[in-house]
Amino acid sequence: MKKIFFIALVATATLLPAFTVKTASAAVTYATAGPMAPNDAPTWIYAPAINLFSPIQGVGTNTKGEMDVPSGYTNNVGWYAGGVAPGNTGTAVLDAHVFAAFKNLNKLPLGSDIYIYMKSGRVLHYVTKASNLYSLATLSPYTLFAPTSAKQLNLITCAGKFTTRLSTYDHRLIVTAELV
Repeated sequence: MKKIFFIALVATATLLPAFTVKTASAAVTYATAGPMAPNDAPTWIYAPAINLFSPIQGVGTNTKGEMDVPSGYTNNVGWYAGGVAPGNTGTAVLDAHVFAAFKNLNKLPLGSDIYIYMKSGRVLHYVTKASNLYSLATLSPYTLFAPTSAKQLNLITCAGKFTTRLSTYDHRLIVTAELV
């Protein structure tokens, strides 16, 4: 795992945020130019309204068959790598713990900008369209991975009350955004 030694925010001609990540062995500049590469993957998420700027890691499913989530000891956001990639038609799904990276997700206003930085260097600009709270007992994968002809992003985190019986929260917050 590479340690990040320096992150600088810079402006681009289109006024979308871009940045350079320098590690001990390389520097990568993320910008808005360039076509979508096959097998492209998200690497960072930036939501300025809630000061969210976190690395994204691919996740699969846990032993219960549920979408896995990055460790709550990190500020990482998970992207379900078995599903739709951001920027493609359908619903790409990102998750994080309510006490970690998504601690302020419930404060994200409708109409807010979300930027997804891709491995290829592209920056995808989304705008939030909905924020819904679902009971864990009634939330279905169909809701989370909603089929759509739009290029959509669902951000999910825990909400509600912690239940010791289930060792989780009793609700889920899903914020939906569309690519602009």
